[in-house]
Amino acid sequence: MTDGTKDTAAAQPPVDTVVAVAGDDAGIQAVAGIQVQGNQALLVAQFADMDSAKNAYYALVDAESKRAIDIQGVLVANADYQGKIHIQKMTDHTTRTGLKWGLIGGAIIGLIFPPTIIAGAVGVGIAGAAVGKAGNVLKKSAVADDLATVIAPGTSGIVALVALTAVDAVTQAIPDAKVVKSAPVDAETADAVVQAAKASGDASAG
Repeated sequence: MTDGTKDTAAAQPPVDTVVAVAGDDAGIQAVAGIQVQGNQALLVAQFADMDSAKNAYYALVDAESKRAIDIQGVLVANADYQGKIHIQKMTDHTTRTGLKWGLIGGAIIGLIFPPTIIAGAVGVGIAGAAVGKAGNVLKKSAVADDLATVIAPGTSGIVALVALTAVDAVTQAIPDAKVVKSAPVDAETADAVVQAAKASGDASAG
């Protein structure tokens, strides 16, 4: 194509491939095909400040509470200027499955970021709970590395586990995001996140 428009017919991926789109406020930056099974996606969004990230969190709580968007969990975090990830305590929201958003979000943090850069013993513990077969595969992948770059030093952000079909709706619900990246994950990885969240919840309750 030479006119700058998108040839949607030619761009259709194979049936066993879905497309991960990385974009920011300047538009779409990259599109990558990833072989997946399952229907979940990890999403990371960057915000200029903590207030914007918190506002986005509550916008997603509202949308999920109204059953408008299928969201399994969201966590708010910020990176200090040394790159250390700090988990922000929010008024937690219980998902349709009965798990707390913060627990699921903590497991996502554990899958994406190395435990050594997560501030606080709680964060490291959640990260440890998330390490399993699927977690190790994700940690070694370019997908995890790419998602981890979104919350850059000196910025705030959210991490989320959402239905693959909800990625566009989530992105539209957080218009203040400077960068939004998402990547589909297979059923094993999504289940590892949920199981780590359950284990973390059981441990904190015990």
